[in-house]
Amino acid sequence: MSRRQDGFVAVYMAVLLTGLLLFTGLAVDSGRAYVVKAQLTKAVDGAALAAARNLNGGDPKGEAVRVFKANFPDGFLDITSVTDPTTDPNFYSMATDAVSGVNTVTVNATAVLPTSFMKLGNINSVTVSSTGEATRRMVDLSLLLDGSSSIGVQWGAVRDASRAFVNSFDASHDRVALSWFGNGATVLDMMPATRGFDKPKVVNDVPQNLPNGSTNMVEGLYRAWDELRSVPTGTQSGLRIIVLFTDGASNSVPGFWDSTTVAKGVRTYDFPQSPGDTHGQTWNQPHITGAYDTQTGIGGDFDIPVQYDSTTVPTTLPAWAKWLPAMSAHTHHRSSGIPTAFPLISNTLKVDGNTQSAARPLRDLSAGKFPSEIFNVNNAARNLVEIIADAARNDDGDYKIRIYTIGMGELVRLQLGTRLETSESMLMRIANDRRSADFNPNQLEGRYFYAETAADVAPAFEGIQNQILRLSK
Repeated sequence: MSRRQDGFVAVYMAVLLTGLLLFTGLAVDSGRAYVVKAQLTKAVDGAALAAARNLNGGDPKGEAVRVFKANFPDGFLDITSVTDPTTDPNFYSMATDAVSGVNTVTVNATAVLPTSFMKLGNINSVTVSSTGEATRRMVDLSLLLDGSSSIGVQWGAVRDASRAFVNSFDASHDRVALSWFGNGATVLDMMPATRGFDKPKVVNDVPQNLPNGSTNMVEGLYRAWDELRSVPTGTQSGLRIIVLFTDGASNSVPGFWDSTTVAKGVRTYDFPQSPGDTHGQTWNQPHITGAYDTQTGIGGDFDIPVQYDSTTVPTTLPAWAKWLPAMSAHTHHRSSGIPTAFPLISNTLKVDGNTQSAARPLRDLSAGKFPSEIFNVNNAARNLVEIIADAARNDDGDYKIRIYTIGMGELVRLQLGTRLETSESMLMRIANDRRSADFNPNQLEGRYFYAETAADVAPAFEGIQNQILRLSK
């Protein structure tokens, strides 16, 4: 081989090796850039999600910074520079859709990676960028608390857990209404028409001391639903939620009992007496008592003990109280178009797979009315709360309503009433919990939470908060 040929081969090999090195360098540096890009994407996605979760309160940007730094530490794969999340104005931004109340958090970051082999091609660094985005739907929340006397000394724990729950919502964009029920039902804080709510006021308005009364859950649930409906259509939040806390079962029938045009409630005590009741809240000779204004709870014209299996109307009942009203009545409300009367029994809603009318009937119909036997008062009170829950879940607002329930203590698991059923089973139906035999797949699914003791109420509220956060993303 001539020297000329030798020189040609040497030049050829040099060019070939240089090209191979460049391609190898491109592969190596591209691989490093890919790893940096993947980690940067993970960091901004995690930061955006963390910020969205903290829009309810706290420091969403600060949480985004913390998560970003944890996932993309300084000097990762020898990068020379990366967006400083604490000072770069482009790192974090949040925008709100004023109509739907959807918050969108955006996190941007850029990293510069020095090259190795690609420097042979005069490429000294590679810049990679990534954007993370997370959305959170705003919430219209109607919180309903049982303030009946049976809660007793446990109220302090219920109060504190309720206040912590309210405090977890975004005062600037969520809406919160607060109500409680006893002999009647009172709205302590109305649902704001505009977005946001006065968080310190709502927190402080959770009663410091137990309000006391009975369990007019029918009127309480009606008022909680009414507050959600009060938000003008077209501006309602994507999540419309009722949260109901109780330690018992519905026991009052609101209606036009006397000659006035103000709805009042007639109720029974819980029966029969149960060996599982350690608080003296169940009776073999319960009372029929009433009638109580369904808002103020003022009243109580009679309080008559009756044997729980009696089939007669007490002779000492006032004449106007001896027959159940044909329909319930609700004279305290503020939303447009809400129904103001409901039948005392349904032929379509199910109770353990059977219709209400079969499973929890009313008896001794006469001239279109049912007598105020303890059997009928008790069944009507339980029927009505499920009928109103169904109506609320079918509400025709911008978005459907979802209901969560909490039952506390031993009473909710005792077999009580005319058909010996638990309040827990009713609370599952009210929530449309999938675990219920009567779950309706055509309505939004809620969930029932059991709090065995007062100490378990806070975790139950936290469980609902987590459900709401999951749905709001």
